[in-house]
Amino acid sequence: MFLAVVLVLGLACAAHAKIYERCEFAQTLRSTYNFDEGTLGDWVCLVEHESSYNTAATNDNTNGSRDYGLFMFNSDFWCYATDVDGGTEHNDCNIDCSSLLDDDITDDVACAQIVYARHGFHAWYGWQNNCRGDTSSYISDCNV
Repeated sequence: MFLAVVLVLGLACAAHAKIYERCEFAQTLRSTYNFDEGTLGDWVCLVEHESSYNTAATNDNTNGSRDYGLFMFNSDFWCYATDVDGGTEHNDCNIDCSSLLDDDITDDVACAQIVYARHGFHAWYGWQNNCRGDTSSYISDCNV
C-alpha cells in the first residue's frame, strides 16, 4: 500500500513537469514569448546543456545551493528556496524556486530575461562551455 501511495504521488508531481523537444522549445520561446531569432539558438543550446529541456530539473551544488528548472536558476541569487540549507541570499527574480519546476515556463522566462539583462549568456556555464559561436544548428530545422 505504501508503495502504491508513493507511486501515485510521484506521478502526480511528474504530471506538472514537462520535458520539451528541442524544436518545440524553440517554437515556444519564439511564438509565445517573442524571443529574438538572432539569439534563439543560444537560448535553445543553453537550456539543452543546463537542464536537457526538463522543467523539473534540479542540481545540488557543492556550496549547498541548488539550481532549478529549465534555466537552472541558483537559489543563492535568483529565487527563494526553502528546501536547501542556508536559505537564500538574494532572490533577485522575486520567486519561489519550487515554482520554476512546473510546466508553466512564464516565470522561468521572466527570470531568464532578468539574468540575461544583467549578465548576458555568461551567467550560465552551460552556455559558456557549449554554446559560444554559431548556435544556428540548434534551430535550423525548427521552422521558427
